[in-house]
Amino acid sequence: MSKVSNFIKEVTARLKGDEAGVVAAKVERKALSAINGQLAALKAKLVDDETAVEDAQEAFNVAVFPTAVFTDNRHYVSGIQYAQGVLDAKEAELESTKESIAYFEALLTNNF
Repeated sequence: MSKVSNFIKEVTARLKGDEAGVVAAKVERKALSAINGQLAALKAKLVDDETAVEDAQEAFNVAVFPTAVFTDNRHYVSGIQYAQGVLDAKEAELESTKESIAYFEALLTNNF
């Protein structure tokens, strides 16, 4: 290895014995694997979350702009409120996923 990462340096500093560098390298590979696996799962979830927001937006539009005359005003309004709640929840979930991706990408950048 030509460059020793910050992670290996930190782990090596915490270990004692002759094989500290070997153990540190194994720990680094394991940590990178775990973080990269988490990022892959989050990026797949991002696609699902984006689709869920699109679907919720469409459901909201259907609730607000019905294609038939409605007779129950209370049902119309409650349908809009429900659709808005679903849309808000899906948008919040999408933002949470984006924040998690940013967190793990920064973790990789700053520590490996």
